[in-house]
Amino acid sequence: MKRLIYVAFDHLNENYGALKGSDPAQDVIILVESQRMTTGRKWHGQRLHFLISSARHFAQHLETLGYTVRYVKAETTVIGLQKVKKEFPNLPIISAEPSSFRQFNALKEFGVEFIPNDFFLTPRPLFAQWAGGQKSYLMENFYRLQRTRLGCIGALE
Repeated sequence: MKRLIYVAFDHLNENYGALKGSDPAQDVIILVESQRMTTGRKWHGQRLHFLISSARHFAQHLETLGYTVRYVKAETTVIGLQKVKKEFPNLPIISAEPSSFRQFNALKEFGVEFIPNDFFLTPRPLFAQWAGGQKSYLMENFYRLQRTRLGCIGALE
C-alpha cells in the first residue's frame, strides 16, 4: 500500500476530493464515525441517521470497487486515524481540505496532508485573495466576481 486516504462524511464521492485519482491497489480508505461528531451538536435524528448510513454504504461501495477500507468508530476523528495508523505506520495520510475550521486544524496538527477541496467552485486561496481586498464582506460582490470568473455573467441579471 502507498497511502492512507481519509474521507470525511461530507466528501462521499469517488470522483472528487481525495479519492479523485485514487488507486484501489495502492490506497487504503479511512472513514471515521466519531463520537464527537455524533454527540457534539444537536442533530435532527433522521439527518444523523442519514449521515451515518450514507458513510457506511459508501464504505461498502468502495469495497466492491476493490479498495481496502477501514471504517472506524472512535471518540474523535484523530483518534480513529491513530488506530488505522498503527496498522499502517509508514504510510502518509491525505485528505481533501475539510470545510470545518476545527477539523482542519486538528487534522493538520496530526500531520494529515491536504489536497485542494474540489467539492466547491471557489478554492480557499481564491476566496482569501478576494476577501483580502475587501473593506466589508458583501456576498453580492463575491458572487458577481464568481459569475464573471466562471463565464456566467448576465445569467442571473
